[in-house]
Amino acid sequence: MGSISEDIRLELLRQHGSFPIAYSVAFQPGLRHFGDEKGFMAYKMVGRTAFVLADPVAEPDHHEALIDGFLARHSDVVFCQVSLKTAEILSKRSFFVNDFGCESIVDLKRFSFRGPQLRSYRTASNRLTARGYKVSETPAGDFNPADLQAISQAWKSTRVARNRDLRFLVRPVVLADEPGVRKFFLLNSDGAPEGFAVFDPVYEKGQPTGYLSATRRWLPTSDPLAAYFMVRTAIETFQAEGVAHLHLGLSPFHKIEDRTFEKNWLVRRGFRWMYTNSLINRFVYPFQSLVRHKTSYGGEDRQTYYAFNTLPSLPRLLKLMWVCRLV
Repeated sequence: MGSISEDIRLELLRQHGSFPIAYSVAFQPGLRHFGDEKGFMAYKMVGRTAFVLADPVAEPDHHEALIDGFLARHSDVVFCQVSLKTAEILSKRSFFVNDFGCESIVDLKRFSFRGPQLRSYRTASNRLTARGYKVSETPAGDFNPADLQAISQAWKSTRVARNRDLRFLVRPVVLADEPGVRKFFLLNSDGAPEGFAVFDPVYEKGQPTGYLSATRRWLPTSDPLAAYFMVRTAIETFQAEGVAHLHLGLSPFHKIEDRTFEKNWLVRRGFRWMYTNSLINRFVYPFQSLVRHKTSYGGEDRQTYYAFNTLPSLPRLLKLMWVCRLV
């Protein structure tokens, strides 16, 4: 099994990319791919450890064979953000399996912006519209790339991880058009972009059934509620199209219980420490504030899993932080 062309990955994605970060598995820069025209997995080597991102993109009946083929080539393997089904496969192959955190899914057929928790979205639409702003789904190629890069850099300067883009678990932003990806731009009264929101497609049998809210960036000088205006416009667009779900992505280490599989105690303590430590939340990654924001949508939480087969576990936790660019 060698490299897989972008065309094959795109076709497999459209047929089997039914989980939130399938697009990232297929197209995130810097990842290797293992598989063939029947399916593939994405991974990154850190020393001798192979870090696999999420589930295989393949027919469900082909997942076990694909995983076994990968394990025949790599003895030290870590799987990150996998589903329950993949966790069950790995548990049978003597992997330690720990809860990794929840993915949030919003049912767009039932969702509305009514209620006190979502007041900010209504305020954002009214206030920015009155100031002459609008949100437009426009090809990225219609804008000057330097303008989009300036928005991205200015936004990063206000974040905890201001000097780096997170990777692996988070797909780095692409300031260009991408197949199937939806991009909404905040335009001021002069028609100049001041922000953008990116939504990756989630497929089933060739059709997009949902979108992952992948990236939102805006100028620090824009209205503080700019992101709410962009997200509301995108959601209402998806609802008008009959799209079933909005995926809000992973809340790392949220609702960890570790009751299903044989866990590793040090991994559990490490995840809990990162989630609860105030300094980590302030200077490394805002785990808890992310959860509070996603909870306001009232979506469904689905647990994901972290699985590994080689001890000791601490070096692999440190490698995980490095591969995600948390350190």
